[in-house]
Amino acid sequence: MTGKDKSRRAYLKTTAAVAGAGLTGLSGCIGSISGGGGGGGSPIQMGSVLPITGSLSAYGQGMQDAVNLAKKHINDGGGPLGRTVKVTNKDSETKPSKASQKYKSLVNEQGIVGFVGAASSGVSVPIAKNVASDGVMQVSNASTTPALAEIGYDGDTKYFGRTAPNDGQQGIVMGQIMNKSDYIGADKAAFLYVNNAYGEGLAQKAKAAFDGEEVGMVPYDKKSTDYTSTLDKLFENDPDAIGFVGYPGNGKTILKQWDNGGYGGQWVLSEGLNDKGFFESLKSITDGMYLASPSPDSADKSASAFEEGMGDQAGTLFAPHAYDGLFLQALAMHKAGEATGEAIAGNIRSVSREGTKVYAGQFQRAKDLLDDGENINYQGASSPVDMNKNLEPLNKFAIMQVEQGARTERDTIERSWFEGKL
Repeated sequence: MTGKDKSRRAYLKTTAAVAGAGLTGLSGCIGSISGGGGGGGSPIQMGSVLPITGSLSAYGQGMQDAVNLAKKHINDGGGPLGRTVKVTNKDSETKPSKASQKYKSLVNEQGIVGFVGAASSGVSVPIAKNVASDGVMQVSNASTTPALAEIGYDGDTKYFGRTAPNDGQQGIVMGQIMNKSDYIGADKAAFLYVNNAYGEGLAQKAKAAFDGEEVGMVPYDKKSTDYTSTLDKLFENDPDAIGFVGYPGNGKTILKQWDNGGYGGQWVLSEGLNDKGFFESLKSITDGMYLASPSPDSADKSASAFEEGMGDQAGTLFAPHAYDGLFLQALAMHKAGEATGEAIAGNIRSVSREGTKVYAGQFQRAKDLLDDGENINYQGASSPVDMNKNLEPLNKFAIMQVEQGARTERDTIERSWFEGKL
């Protein structure tokens, strides 16, 4: 049986048959059970590839802590198939080449069957192109480029999924902020974006959602330190609004140079800039700017379990999504009765959508339901995480405005509003 088609009930029947075969028959089956599924075997090798250093380091530690919290909750609940999950954490350094090397080491040295990461789309895309051939499941907690909806397939089985929303959603929200008179009501807009898959993809989506005249699509190099010429090009046609897709490190430099240059315009910032320290360090500059960001939409039970375990790190952007990325993979393995990438890929959607609701921290309860032949519907720490056929969810979004370095929520857009709009 393949991981795509196998159920937990099928696994139970297999192990019952082995038990009835006696010691002679058992000796020939131990290897397949401990390697693929049976309880009490060696630890199941998993991993994370997250930005502990580099341009997304403001978020990396919180994301990694969330993965490790999920591991604790999974193992405290008995683990998938009665086995513990071992997570080897790697630093992506927010660099595609470095992250790909770290991923390969997880495959070749640890023998992982699945992992959480990477964070940025530009780092995730090159890895995602290899996971199907490696038979490894990748679940990104923060890679949002629309391109990833089509990457990671082996036939009908998709080995790349994400708990973060597709940028089609965020682009719509950025466009709404620019369009509506109770926010900006702009006639002309230009878009500044980090020159990678995430930046270009989101900028294009925001441009498509803007009803007025687009007067500039300007990429920036995150290795640069002087953005004067970039800003000159951005403002050469006098836009009313600027859609800015970037990261905190470069973003701080760009906004300081914008302020010093007296360029004007009203800014709409992407979720990649949603960092408390970023806004606190730019209080006088960012005042009045708008921000589009995914808004946690978790059930109280999941939110409580996550926040209790994470403490001060609970508010890290995309940390709840990292927790869900590992938890869902463990649920998928238990349902499949097999600890393989194929088993995760074939079952991860089904444990996220329909059945008895289970919550963060409830791994033992979820296992019991699966063992009884029940379907489960995991309600995540980030959202209900109802994965579609491309293994990605819709998220609730918040429209925020910056006031003296603090982010104030102006409005929320429910998940249901996005249905049919991507």
